Amino acid sequence: MEIAALVDRTVGAGWRADDVLTAIIELADNHALMLATNADLEAALSILRKRP
Repeated sequence: MEIAALVDRTVGAGWRADDVLTAIIELADNHALMLATNADLEAALSILRKRP
């Protein structure tokens, strides 16, 4: 519901709905990549911390 409201507000402000949805998808994709990168980094650091 909140995403639909966001799209409605941005369309009301003059954005095209497809541009808004594309931006939301790109933000979500970048966020997912960041989470995956952080998890990989944490795993690598955990391995390094266990080394003597």
